[in-house]
Amino acid sequence: MEWWKTIAPLVGVVLGSLGTLLGQKLADTRTLRRDRILAQEEAKIRLRAERVSFQREAIIEIQHGLEAIMAANVPSRGRSLSTEFRAAATQSALHLNAHIARLEDRELATGVQEWLGAHANAEAARIALDDLQDRLSRQLRALYSDQPV
Repeated sequence: MEWWKTIAPLVGVVLGSLGTLLGQKLADTRTLRRDRILAQEEAKIRLRAERVSFQREAIIEIQHGLEAIMAANVPSRGRSLSTEFRAAATQSALHLNAHIARLEDRELATGVQEWLGAHANAEAARIALDDLQDRLSRQLRALYSDQPV
């Protein structure tokens, strides 16, 4: 009996099994790499969406806070403000600093901080506030349109 006739099929089975295992390993490696890249891309997209949402909320809160401060400090002619209203506006000013810290645009944050400083008169404060509100609105529109900020 020839021994190679007996061993040849066994060697073929072993080599075939090793080839199959190697092929599976390579396919699994490619799949894992692809899944990892997709997960990283999804994480980047999710983080960007969270950052944009965070910025939107901060800008909206800053706009509301600035208006409240302006309303508390400059009442309409012939109108007096209640102490409760002034207290609420002061509370709004305290929260405003937390929202300013959340802004990524440091120039815009500095502009808001400068506006919170003293103004010569109510008209100057209103003009400065209108300019600041325009800048905040442009920033907000850019965030909503998903343009790079």
